[in-house]
Order: sequence, then C-alpha cells, then structure tokens
Amino acid sequence: MDFMHKVLSLIFLLACVSCETKQPVDRDLTLESRIIDNANILTRNEKDSIFSLIKKLDLQIGSQIAIITIDSLYGEKIEAFSIDMADSLRLGGPIYNDGILITIAFKDRMARIEVGTGLENIIKDEIAAEIIREELAPKFREKNYGQGLFLVVEKISGLIRDNSQRIGQKPE
Repeated sequence: MDFMHKVLSLIFLLACVSCETKQPVDRDLTLESRIIDNANILTRNEKDSIFSLIKKLDLQIGSQIAIITIDSLYGEKIEAFSIDMADSLRLGGPIYNDGILITIAFKDRMARIEVGTGLENIIKDEIAAEIIREELAPKFREKNYGQGLFLVVEKISGLIRDNSQRIGQKPE
C-alpha cells in the first residue's frame, strides 16, 4: 500500500470513528465505541441488547467483539478495511489477540468477520463465512438488521465460550 493510500485510509478511519464516538477509541471500549453504527441501521434497544452479549463475553472470557457499520467502502476491499479497523481498535487481550470485528458495509451489501489470531483455531474463515451466510444474511434480507447482528454475536460468543480452552492456540 503506497503512502497516499495509507494516509487516505487513516483519514477515512478517523472520520468513521469520530462520527459515532465522543471520545477516542481506546482499550476500554464503551458501548458507543464497541458498536459503531455509522450506517444508522440499529435502534438504541438493538444496540443495548447486542452490547449485553458483547459485555457478557468480555467479562466471562475476556475476548472482545466490536461491530462497525458503514454506508459504503467506496471501492476499498472489505478485508483491508476490516483489518485496518481491527488493528486500530486493538480488540482482544495483548497475550492472545482474541478480538473479533464484525464489519458491515451496508449499501455495498458486504459483511466480514475479522478474527484475531488468538481465536483462529475456534472461528476459522469457513466458520465465519457460514455465520454470515446462515445467521446474518437471512435477517438482513428481511431488514431485521439488529436481530441479524444479535444472532451473529450470540453464535460467536457461544463458540468462544464452548472452546475457551483453545483461545491462543495455533490453528490446526
């Protein structure tokens, strides 16, 4: 990635984060910064119910989940955007890198689950794709965005809880 593209990506990232949060994004993520709904697809009640799952996982296991919704990637690849955002948010613990970022590019009709290396043994790429296909996509087609994201977070949380002994292990 050339220097100008990195600068533009950083500006876009900062614009996305500053639109929703009132404080800098840091390790102690709040409700507003754990669910960054720049596409405005979630109600306050939906955010609250999703966040309750996120907080429960964080308190019980320590793994962290965040969600970002944006209108469009404007031609950027969702993989690159998700990796940049996950790196910026510094999700998960420093020892295990056990964070997950769920990215929704609403108008582009794209979604991605970015998995930290400490969870790759639990949530492989095929499993992440299956979660999007089976849990998220059907609810989004029905315009039940909050329910779709709730189901995704619930599924991911369950997988992590059921396999917590594997956090930090190298993928098989």
